[in-house]
Amino acid sequence: MKLLALDLDGTLLEPGERILPETIEALKEAVEKGVIVGTASGRSLADQLRILSANGLGPAAGYPHFLIADECRIFLLRGDRYEGLDEHNQRLAALWRSAYERAKGLLASEVSRLAATGARIVRVVGEGEALERCLFAVIFEDAASAEAEEKTMKELLAGLPLHSVRNGRVVAVLAEGCDKGSALLKVCEVFGVEPGEVVAVGDSGNDIPMLDGRYGFKPATVQNAEESVKRLVESLGGYVASKPRGAGVAEIVRKLLSG
Repeated sequence: MKLLALDLDGTLLEPGERILPETIEALKEAVEKGVIVGTASGRSLADQLRILSANGLGPAAGYPHFLIADECRIFLLRGDRYEGLDEHNQRLAALWRSAYERAKGLLASEVSRLAATGARIVRVVGEGEALERCLFAVIFEDAASAEAEEKTMKELLAGLPLHSVRNGRVVAVLAEGCDKGSALLKVCEVFGVEPGEVVAVGDSGNDIPMLDGRYGFKPATVQNAEESVKRLVESLGGYVASKPRGAGVAEIVRKLLSG
C-alpha cells in the first residue's frame, strides 16, 4: 500500500465528527512508513478543514496529504494550507456549468414534488453553493427516504449528462464522470502511484466508484457499511473489518501495514 483514501462519514468519523485516538495513531504509523493518506468525501472543503482541525489533523499534523471534497474536487497539502488542483477542478467546473441549468430545473421540480408528498427534507444545497461545489444535494431526515429518492433520481437523469449518488441521508446530483473513483485516479497521477498500490475505504453507495474495481484500486470497508458495499468488497477479495467506523479503519490500516 502506497496510498490510502478514506471516506469520512460512516468510515473515519464517529458520531459528533470525532476521530478515535486509536485511528489517528494507526494513520500516523502509516504516514511514518511513507504511505500517502487522504480523504475522499462528499463533504465540502470547509467542512473537512473544520473537522480535521478539531481532531488535530491537517497542516499542523502534516496529513492528510490530499482531500477529495464534494465527491470529486481535489485539494493538495502545500505547506500550511490546502491548494486546489486547478486544472482538474476547473475542468470539473466547466462540465458542471454546461449541465447546471438542466440540473437546477430538474432538482427544483423534484423538490416541489417531494414537498407535496410530505417528504421530510432537512436541507437543499442552494444555487450559490451548488455552483461552487459542482453539485446539487438534498438531505433527508432518514436514510429510507434518501434510498427511495436515489431510485427516482436515477430514472430522471437517464440519458442526461448527469448522475446521482447517495450517502446515507444525502442524495447528490453531479455532472457525468465526476465521482470519487475518477478523482482518486487523478490523485494517483499527481503522486506517481499505480492504482494497484492504492487502498480505498468506504461504507456507502457514493464510495462504490472507488471500491468496485473499475479503476484498479484495492477495496476495504468497515463493519457498519451498507450490506451491498460489504458484499461488493468481499466479492473482489477486499478486506471487511470486524469493527465499525474508526476502529475498523485502524484495523484495516494495521493489517495492511503488517501484511
